[in-house]
Amino acid sequence: MRSSNLILFAFSLALITLSSCNDEEPTTTSSYTVPAIYAFQNVDYSGQTQRLNHLEEMMTYVEDGIESKTPLNAQTLKYMFENKDQNGGGMFSFSSSKMLSDKCFAPHISKIEDYFNRIESISDSQTIASNGVAGYSETVSGSVRLYDENGMELSEFIEKGIMGAVFYYQATGVYLETEKMNADNENVIEGEGTAMQHHWDEAYGYLGVGLRFPQKVDDARYWGVYCNRRNDLLGSNEALSEAFRRGRAAINVGLLEDRDAAISDVRTQWELVAAATIIHYLNEAIDNIGDDHIRNHVLSEGYVFIEGLFYNPEKIISNTEIDEILAKIGTNFYEVNTQDLQSARDQISTIYGLDNIKSAF
Repeated sequence: MRSSNLILFAFSLALITLSSCNDEEPTTTSSYTVPAIYAFQNVDYSGQTQRLNHLEEMMTYVEDGIESKTPLNAQTLKYMFENKDQNGGGMFSFSSSKMLSDKCFAPHISKIEDYFNRIESISDSQTIASNGVAGYSETVSGSVRLYDENGMELSEFIEKGIMGAVFYYQATGVYLETEKMNADNENVIEGEGTAMQHHWDEAYGYLGVGLRFPQKVDDARYWGVYCNRRNDLLGSNEALSEAFRRGRAAINVGLLEDRDAAISDVRTQWELVAAATIIHYLNEAIDNIGDDHIRNHVLSEGYVFIEGLFYNPEKIISNTEIDEILAKIGTNFYEVNTQDLQSARDQISTIYGLDNIKSAF
């Protein structure tokens, strides 16, 4: 096991212990206090909230279409992605000045749009999904899913792809990067704070949690949901929230070395949530290896989360390792086997120091 992983896991366990003792009281350093929730003045991440709303209504359109087996339209999805006419081409229930496309990792915009084209092309089919045949998969309980000819669920590729290429990328790879963090930290704009404070708050906004997180979790969305799902084993709610709160508190008093340490901790803890989520989905695929409906669904989610690890500039995993893990899974989910999925899971758990709890996710 890598020494850095041992340190990471020890740090996570320490945070679990601390948070279990008392998660209501603030932490005080020699220079500033870290509040127990994101209780700072002049916090505004409304732009990020709008983008979360965009994805939510995009996925409502996709999921409703799949459930009713109504053909989906790629252009409609593109209008929502680009927020045409500031209302998603008439598809949004609200007006918004923001868009998802302009915050997407630029080289991967075409990748997202290709998902739109592919889901349109297969949603018109009324065939039953099987190996080599795109179509719908339905259980007796009424669960309806749409798979391409390789068992890939493109609705999950769209949703998790945008969670990675927009939300995770912007938070870890843009707003916490040098250019945004070198912003002015003297002049306060009412309702936004300094430019540096505002950029930090915008990174926090992409986590998809409220100001009272981690004490309040029922309003969490997207990454916030997955953070909460991993909380029992990782203590991820407090670990990731505390890093964000500590960084903002350090910015407030101009301690940029402390801010930079918090940036690394945010990136590390967020990546750990992603890695543990991947392990969870691979475990589900292993447990349901003979059930096309379930296996293809959870593999689609896990596969895109693996791809999404790429966007973190301080990621523990290497790009080569990402490619190796994806290769073990392969690109035909009907033809995966237990041994390869276990190998993929074990490689991830070793990289992140999670071998001793990999079966519990």
